[in-house]
Amino acid sequence: MNEEFLPAGSVSHDDPAVERAMATIDGLEPAEQRELLRSTCRAMLAFQRTKDIDHLVHFANNLLATIRLRGIPDYVEAVRSAPKDRVASGGSLDIDEVLNRLME
Repeated sequence: MNEEFLPAGSVSHDDPAVERAMATIDGLEPAEQRELLRSTCRAMLAFQRTKDIDHLVHFANNLLATIRLRGIPDYVEAVRSAPKDRVASGGSLDIDEVLNRLME
């Protein structure tokens, strides 16, 4: 294996947390993987255009939270088995309704 030369504070590509994240991402449907890539591009472009680091910070926090949630099998099953027709496209749900659905 080639030796990595990383700046101080960098995380190796084979770090256990990276490996767990990659296993979670590998388990996503192709459309879900595509949305993660889309979100990555949007955050990078927003930062590039504005130089506002908050775009990258918020993206990183959201991505890590998403990966943690998607690593919970019961959560994944609840998301995949949720009825698709209860809310029209672009609609919204009451937060209590969302929490109740997750608790079912």
